[in-house]
Amino acid sequence: MRTPAALALLTLVGCSSGPSAPAGRPAAAEPASAQPAAAAPPRASAVLSAEPWTYEGARGQVVRTRHYRIFTTESDALLAGRLPAFLEDALEHYRTALAPLPEPELRLDCYLMDNRPQWARLTQRLLGERAAPFLRIRRGGFATRGIGVYYDLGPFDTLAIAAHEGWHQYTQRVFRDRLPTWLEEGLATYMEGHRWKGSTPVFLPWANLERFDHLRVAQSAGTIEPLATFILGRGAANAGEDSGLDFYAQAWALAHFVASERRAGLTRMLDDAVRGRIKLTLQHHARDTRQTIIGEETVARAYFEAYFGDLDVAQRDFDRFLAGVTGAGARDDVVTGRPPAALSR
Repeated sequence: MRTPAALALLTLVGCSSGPSAPAGRPAAAEPASAQPAAAAPPRASAVLSAEPWTYEGARGQVVRTRHYRIFTTESDALLAGRLPAFLEDALEHYRTALAPLPEPELRLDCYLMDNRPQWARLTQRLLGERAAPFLRIRRGGFATRGIGVYYDLGPFDTLAIAAHEGWHQYTQRVFRDRLPTWLEEGLATYMEGHRWKGSTPVFLPWANLERFDHLRVAQSAGTIEPLATFILGRGAANAGEDSGLDFYAQAWALAHFVASERRAGLTRMLDDAVRGRIKLTLQHHARDTRQTIIGEETVARAYFEAYFGDLDVAQRDFDRFLAGVTGAGARDDVVTGRPPAALSR
């Protein structure tokens, strides 16, 4: 269900593409083949090793952690120093926040480049003829075939995009079935939220003012889509435009909705995606409901209803949920990373 270049955003834009199942890495700057994840190191330091690396004459390093290889030319010592542990903590969040999910079998490769020109040239080198839509990303990065590629946007924004694209890297390598676009992108935005406690990131899915503020604007402007059309995922192709910003804000809200009010269905879908059982579940749903699932709209509705129940009922519940999320006082809660108080009334 994910499009070949599904674009994601903060004020940043990122994207994911490629198969969900493990795939061979493209010819890249210099790295060797992917390596198995190592045994767990002491948590005191996420870095297992570091060695020099250069890209087009720019000095950098390759940093290995338990689950990642980081190729970077980053010149900001704070950002370069925080990234390895941040990625490991983000991965732990992916695997535990919503359901128990498996570790990746191989290390995940990511590139953090010092500036956009380096990033653009690397993107062309990695993707060749497929690079054009990625190069239109105004500010951000992307993940494809389990590889994350981004550049320095300042410490907070860079790490937020790393958390978003890290989710895509993870699902591309671990999930045997793809999630529907709205959910894949919604969960990537769900994983962005974090605050810092000293030098340690604390992942709080509600702590995401970029998504929240745009959601309130979209709600006020009446540009929130009905679920019947939103779950087709077409807005993901327009990231960087207002409709793309609307899509990611609504996807963020919908991910929170299913995580809180349709949790059993979400857990089941994630487990099915890991095991490659989503199509089987859809077949059972079609048999049980005596539906013929043909055509984009029917398939999208079946994906939703097989896991989250009747779409019309969900629409009413989501409308109520949105009213609570965007109501008076909600922003104060989001600033602290708490769910809006109105949701518990």
